[in-house]
Amino acid sequence: MIWPRTRYLITKEVRTIKERIYSRYLQKTSSSGPLSEWSQLLSKMMTSEGKPEALDDMMVLDLSYANFSGNITASFFAEAGAEVIKIEPPEGDPSRIVSPYGANVKGVGIPYLMESRNKRNVALDLSNPEDRENLKLLATRADVLIETFAPGEMDEWGIGYRQLRELNPGLIYIAITPYGHYTAKGKEMAGMPWTDLTSQAESGLAALIGDLPNTPEPYNWPTRAGFYAAGYTSAVGAACGGLVASFFKRRTGEGQMVDIASADAYASCVGFPPTIGYVWKKPRFRYGTLDYGLCPYGFFKCKDSYVAIACFRDQDFRAAMRILGKWKLEGEWKTLLDRITDDIDKVQELNNEVEDAVAKYTYDEINEKFSSFSVKSARSKWRGGGLPVTTKMLTPKEVLQEKHWQIRGSFAKVEHPSYGIVTLPVTGKLSKTPLRVKWLSADIGEDNEYIFKKYGLVEKKSG
Repeated sequence: MIWPRTRYLITKEVRTIKERIYSRYLQKTSSSGPLSEWSQLLSKMMTSEGKPEALDDMMVLDLSYANFSGNITASFFAEAGAEVIKIEPPEGDPSRIVSPYGANVKGVGIPYLMESRNKRNVALDLSNPEDRENLKLLATRADVLIETFAPGEMDEWGIGYRQLRELNPGLIYIAITPYGHYTAKGKEMAGMPWTDLTSQAESGLAALIGDLPNTPEPYNWPTRAGFYAAGYTSAVGAACGGLVASFFKRRTGEGQMVDIASADAYASCVGFPPTIGYVWKKPRFRYGTLDYGLCPYGFFKCKDSYVAIACFRDQDFRAAMRILGKWKLEGEWKTLLDRITDDIDKVQELNNEVEDAVAKYTYDEINEKFSSFSVKSARSKWRGGGLPVTTKMLTPKEVLQEKHWQIRGSFAKVEHPSYGIVTLPVTGKLSKTPLRVKWLSADIGEDNEYIFKKYGLVEKKSG
């Protein structure tokens, strides 16, 4: 069997090999057979024209406030075709102004602009009884409601799940908070505002990210994982929970509450280190660029950039050692069990050997060595030739310039009359019901007239 990893090699020659690997199983078919049909399917996946949207019969209320997890959750529904109504106070959602280095467009932060895709923007003052009644009107029609207020706060206003389910038994009510809606700590910390940093800190992941503890100061400090990593992880959990609840609703007509605690959701990403800690009877510490179970498996500095090298199987490891001129090491590290160890000094020894070898080459030179070897391995009838994976570590700017992602349409460009052209990532490809970005709505109350008229909401009395 040729491992699927062959598909990721990037030279022109290797792309030809990829097609040969596909045709190895289909070579006896005619031009109108399975291979041709498969090619046509892949081509059709690149366009959304004339295709339906999976959630175009769903209405979602986005009441996320000062919390990007909620904003992002609603965006997942919006990309799949749901009518998502973003509800914020007349002064605006505080998350509007949050942005890296303060970068904004006309006072609106870049992250908020990104998460305003395909939404209708409505301003409601929930401290006002009339607007709370308007929310109830919307909730009677809604399939999903997403809120990020402190536990019990919506309930105190008379518009929490306890009250809204009486008006709409089919409502799926997604609540996202730092600690959830039950347990003593949840009650004690109910008033704590959400931050991505605290969610990472309490999930256990931050303790595992960063250089080795014996690295000189200040590089041995724990490191947080990227920009809003906990927010995105919580959002994925919330969106999945909401979709699962919607399947149940379609079977039974019953809604339910989905309670997401951001530290819980993020902790689900760190299941492997506790498992290893249990096996070795001691906690895992920060491993830097090392890995608990594989080597080489990390980022290595070459002459002009960083390269990622991954070796999963024993034959992949042997291949990498041969390519890098370190064949003599194979004897001591022959099997996976030799390379999985809790002896940090031993792991560093092997890692240092790889680093020394990689440092002699540019990325292009390394890529050429690995690609050429893998092409020969793919051609070989001996299926265990080894296919170590390597790729360049790209900066965000380089990702946007990468032709591969441009061809796939991974980044959509949307124009807004106030904010200009905004580039947004699109999540994955679906052949029948593709996700898409149709518009941005980021002005406060931009769609009030449309939503008030469509759902029969009542304008606030002046004075």
